Amino acid sequence: MHEKLEAGRNHIAVDVMACTVRAGELTLLLSRRSAPPFEGCWALPGRFIGLDESAETGVRKLLNEMLPAADAYMEQLYTFTALNRDPRGRVISVAYLLILPWEQLEPILARDSVRLKCFGVRQGAEAKGLQLISPDGTLLTGGDLAFDHGEIIRTGVARLQGKIDYTDVGFHFLGDMSAFSLGEMQTVFEAVMGKPMDASNFRRWIRNRYEETGRIVQTSQAKQQGRGRPAVLYRFVE
Repeated sequence: MHEKLEAGRNHIAVDVMACTVRAGELTLLLSRRSAPPFEGCWALPGRFIGLDESAETGVRKLLNEMLPAADAYMEQLYTFTALNRDPRGRVISVAYLLILPWEQLEPILARDSVRLKCFGVRQGAEAKGLQLISPDGTLLTGGDLAFDHGEIIRTGVARLQGKIDYTDVGFHFLGDMSAFSLGEMQTVFEAVMGKPMDASNFRRWIRNRYEETGRIVQTSQAKQQGRGRPAVLYRFVE
């Protein structure tokens, strides 16, 4: 990123909140900054966009450089316009929400484990309660992140929590939407909401909402998950 920005003009950046569910926890991808401002701090991956680029073109280029995730679920999250969000000058950020299954993200981290790291989201992530923790125990609060990225993350978590029970967004966390168990789906919901759910009530709800409406169908497959009978696998119908 540029160390200095041209005075007297607006600069547009894109920032990406890339989310997954890892070991039953909502997890997001952060990048360690290698240059001022906030050198050495963790931040959401981002880049400036050129005069000949749209925000979507800019975020696609960022993903091509950083994450081979062309088929990942993505939506525009919010536009952040606070006057002093970047000490270098006037920067407006168009933030995007990206959802990746852990199975797709894990090999990417193995190739770039120095610059990129996953942090689990500790909830309740209410206004000032955001905590992020890495597998090696690094603990961050929203104020430890570069720029206003703590606010972006809180906005993204709230978006996910608000949409997961009335849209299909939760299915995009699954490693295989053509063969998943209701237990795996419950793990996703619990990770996003940050709290446990009663298994019987959850399965009754998801069957009523998705199976009876034809959005998920049983397959002939089953998978052993711990002791007991193998779990029936379902397929999501897009």
